Amino acid sequence: MTKSLIAILIVAALVGVASTVVLAHEDRESGGYKLVVGFMDEPAYEGERNAVSLRVTKEAGEGDEESSGMAGMAGMDMSSGQHKETSDDTVESEVPIDVSLMTEVEHDGGVNVQIMTDGWTWSTGGANHVPGEGHAHIYVDGELLRMVYEPVNHVRGLAPGDRHIRVTLSSNSHADLTFDGAPIEATAMVTVPDTGSPQQMSHDMDPGADSESGSVPVEGLQDTLKVEVTHVPSNVSRMMDLRAVFDDPGHYAADLIPTSPGHYRFRFFGTIEGEETDATFDSKAGGGDFDDVRVASAIHFPDAVASARELESAVRGLQADSDETREQYEDRNRAAVTMAIIGIALGAGGIVFGGVSLVLSIRNRKS
Repeated sequence: MTKSLIAILIVAALVGVASTVVLAHEDRESGGYKLVVGFMDEPAYEGERNAVSLRVTKEAGEGDEESSGMAGMAGMDMSSGQHKETSDDTVESEVPIDVSLMTEVEHDGGVNVQIMTDGWTWSTGGANHVPGEGHAHIYVDGELLRMVYEPVNHVRGLAPGDRHIRVTLSSNSHADLTFDGAPIEATAMVTVPDTGSPQQMSHDMDPGADSESGSVPVEGLQDTLKVEVTHVPSNVSRMMDLRAVFDDPGHYAADLIPTSPGHYRFRFFGTIEGEETDATFDSKAGGGDFDDVRVASAIHFPDAVASARELESAVRGLQADSDETREQYEDRNRAAVTMAIIGIALGAGGIVFGGVSLVLSIRNRKS
C-alpha cells in the first residue's frame, strides 16, 4: 500500500468521525410529535455565537400534505427572477470568501448539511448588496431546493441513491456571488438509503415536509413554547424565547453565546398545538446525544488566547490576592499602632513613677 493511499484513508476516516460529531442532535417522540434538539452549530465552543435548535414535526394527517408543501415554499417566489433554478444575475464579490460543506446522512434518509464559511456573514434582511454578506441556495441534482440563512440545515425528502448537493452563496439582492469570475460555491455527494417507506419523496417535491416518514412541520410554536437553558456544572439557568427560523418551517432557535464549557440542559415547556409539553434534553455529559460545549482554546491557532471565563477567573484571583495583601498590611499597621500606644503608656508611667520618687526623695532629705 502506497503512502499516498494510506494518507487518503486516514483523511477519509477523520472526515467521517468529524461529520458524526459535528452534526449530532437528539431525536425524541413526545405526545405524537417528533422533537429534534441540539446546538444550532456543533461542535459548540465557549465564547462563540450559537443557538438552541428545536425542530418539531408530526405525522401527516388528511390535508396536511398540501399545507406542508405551501409552508416549505414560504418566502420563496420560485417564479421570480430572484429564485429561478439558475440565476442569470451575478455579483463579483469585493472580498475573498471560502465555502465548504460537511454532510451527514441519517439512517432515516435525512441529510444534515453544514455550510462552513470564512469571510462571510449570514444575513436575513435587506435587498441591497453588502460585501461579504447574504444567504445561500441549496441545490440537489441541479435543482433549487431552498434558500437558507444559517450554516446548519436539515434536508429531508431526498430520493434514494447518489445525490449531488451544491451550495451557492448569494448576496442580499439574490444575485449569485463570484470571485475572480468563478462562482463561490461548494459541492458534495451523498448516498441516501432506501428506507422502504411508501411515502418516500423525490427531492424535487415538497422541501418542507418530513416526507419519507409522512410527517409535516409544526409551525407557530415561537408563541407557545419557551426554553430553559441550564449550565449544569454551575447550576445557572435562564429562560429564553424561541424564534422561528426563517424559511425553515417547524424549526426554532434561541440565540446564545455559551460562556462556559461542559454539560448543558435544555428544557422546553409550554404547549404544542394546545397540548401541554415539558421535555428536557441533556448534552452528552448528561447522557444525551447533542454536543457539550467545548473549550475554545482547542481550536485556537497559532496561539491559544485566554477565554473571557479564564480572564475573569484570573482577575478574581488577583483581586483575592490583593485583598489578602491589604488585610495583612492593615493587620501589621494595627499591631504597630497597638505597640506604639503600649510604649507611650509605659513611657508615661515611667515618667510619673520617676516624678513621684523624686518628690519623696526631697521630702525625706528635708525631714
